[in-house]
Amino acid sequence: MLSLYKGLRGHLTSSTASKISGLRGFIACVGSPSKAETKFSSPLESPACHCHSCASSTSMLCRSHGPGISKWGAFGPAFTTRSMTTDARPKEPVSASTIDINPPRIKFKRLDKTARHIMQIIDKEQVQAVKEHRDFPDIQPGDTIQLKVEVPENKRRVSTLKGTVIARRNAGLHSSFRIRRMVAGIGVESVYPLYSPNIKEMKVLNKNRHRRAKLYFLRDRKNALKKQ
Repeated sequence: MLSLYKGLRGHLTSSTASKISGLRGFIACVGSPSKAETKFSSPLESPACHCHSCASSTSMLCRSHGPGISKWGAFGPAFTTRSMTTDARPKEPVSASTIDINPPRIKFKRLDKTARHIMQIIDKEQVQAVKEHRDFPDIQPGDTIQLKVEVPENKRRVSTLKGTVIARRNAGLHSSFRIRRMVAGIGVESVYPLYSPNIKEMKVLNKNRHRRAKLYFLRDRKNALKKQ
């Protein structure tokens, strides 16, 4: 019995020594990383630790001995298959000058400004065409004028009216003026387009110059237009 125990102890000692030498070779293989860059097939994998204390925790296959039975046992987690490639080509750094942060701004013409400019040109041409066919006196605020106006609502009959110009609006073909007159002792104001085709005749009876462009103060004066 004692001889059997000594033989089994010598066999276990030699087997343990062979396992330790194999483990040292594995650690030496793992502990010598390449100088080139190592790429792993999975981003979650990380390089193994190369110290001797962590080498004992790595999974390895060891042969277990038993009476009449020889089998392989696994200690620790099994190895996962992974592929590694080395790439010694250096990466070209991206310089900040090659990246254009502010691209050149493309300037476009606004269509509303272009259309407004075209309408102003057309407006001037229309005013010039109207003045060639008719004579329009230069009326100013304060002038007393007499108009012969064709009224479309009254079977296009022509009515004559007289009043004082209290305001004028210059807007090209859409220019207008405001006259104030007395009707049955009540002041009445009317606005007429300057280039209206309904105005058949326009005559300046009296010119009165004022410093103001708008004579709205005549509304507050009683009988201000009685003498006119």
